[in-house]
Amino acid sequence: MLRSISPLWQQVIPWLLVTVLAYPILFQLINELPIQQWDEARTALNAVGIWQHHDWIVLRHLNRPDLWNCKPPLWPWLLAISIKLFGPSEFSIRLPTALAAFATTLIVFKAGWHWLGSWRAGLLASLVLLTAQGYVMLHVALTSDFDTLLTLWTTLGALSWLGYLVTGRSRLVWLTGLSFLLAVLTKGVAGLLFGPGLLLATIVIGQARRLFQPAVYGALAGVLVGGALWYVVRESMAPGYLAAVWEYELGGPALHMLEGHTTSFSTYWLLMIEEKFTPWIMPMLLGGALSYFLPRGSRSWQLSCYCLCVSFTFLLTISLIQTRLPWYAAPMYPLLALQTAAGLVWVGRMLEAQLAYKLRSWSQLLVVLVVATPAYWLQLRYVEQVYNARSRDASTLYGRHLQAQIRDWPGIQEYIIGVDGKFNDVVELYRQIAKWRYQHHTTIITPWDASKTSPGQIVVACGVDARRPWLRQFRTTVLVRSDSCVTLKLEGWR
Repeated sequence: MLRSISPLWQQVIPWLLVTVLAYPILFQLINELPIQQWDEARTALNAVGIWQHHDWIVLRHLNRPDLWNCKPPLWPWLLAISIKLFGPSEFSIRLPTALAAFATTLIVFKAGWHWLGSWRAGLLASLVLLTAQGYVMLHVALTSDFDTLLTLWTTLGALSWLGYLVTGRSRLVWLTGLSFLLAVLTKGVAGLLFGPGLLLATIVIGQARRLFQPAVYGALAGVLVGGALWYVVRESMAPGYLAAVWEYELGGPALHMLEGHTTSFSTYWLLMIEEKFTPWIMPMLLGGALSYFLPRGSRSWQLSCYCLCVSFTFLLTISLIQTRLPWYAAPMYPLLALQTAAGLVWVGRMLEAQLAYKLRSWSQLLVVLVVATPAYWLQLRYVEQVYNARSRDASTLYGRHLQAQIRDWPGIQEYIIGVDGKFNDVVELYRQIAKWRYQHHTTIITPWDASKTSPGQIVVACGVDARRPWLRQFRTTVLVRSDSCVTLKLEGWR
């Protein structure tokens, strides 16, 4: 299909095709979905706090050192840079996530192209990843959380290590070390959980001798020393950090089910089968079964054994940890995507051999698109459902309502933000954004403090629980209304 096109475009067109297919899934909600509660809002507040306090080491929450979100700082640093470049908004907060997810997709595409011998195979692998709801979901590729960047580094590191095992090139060892150091600086010990799988895969594919090279020792030392250096520096700047890391990142999650997350050992396995990898679970298992019949030491055999060893050892490891959350499994999906594509490619080549007929490149592309279309369509529907569910949590609607208020009543610069009294970083984040972008002066008031306000003040409230105390105690005039949010002027006591 591409023979009549110049060699340059033959190389460019496949990358453009991946980009076009990735855009609706990874970038569609970047500026549409409200900021989500917990990790996304909390980390964005950490990033805003970097500029407020001019401190890149001690991350803060509500002007105090944050000892709940005590992960290393690489992700908040990237958010802070994006916020500074583009201004605080959903776009700037989510752009690093979308770019990290897109980079991971391109890495999977290139790996599939290299290891499976065809850019159509690489395209199939990238489409499997893009349609895996274990990867494209809230807390991973759709929101600004740690796990998308973590998955980028672990994927790059794992595939670099595979390249080293096959070629013996030392530079791939150093790239592996750099990738896992960045993974550690993104999410702490979670960046090392591929380690047992990498060791097992090295032994299984018969490359244990590669472990005993100076570059391997140097790269491993770099990861451990570089990661430890962060923790030492952070503890010295504000003591108590290491104790918080043990409670929330190490001993606590490993030994106990934190924050009411009641799960079992089979949680990740069942999620993968029933929801997170459902369209591709059978092709993935088929690929694993077919790999048994491949020639030992062949490129395809090495890829399959490696992906299966690393991903399932990682899955076993996180299943043994007592705190189990769906997004913790995200790093395994790029490797499972490659394994799935490998299985489908091998089936296709077996059919070609059986029928003694080889498809042309354009026919192969058509087959890839036909195979992936149902899962791709379902994924687009899923993304649409995520967007349509945006109004279920009224607290996430303050940002859009404030935009409507600025449009309709630009003169309102000082007002009260009425909340429902539940802990919520989303409201605080939108309050900080309004202060940064529009110099608004705001105060957050809970329902039990509503009586301390007085007629003449302006109140912004979203949701029935947040509006109720003001409507009960005051006669009001509605200035702006959007979704379940209102901007009220308090006219007098009832």
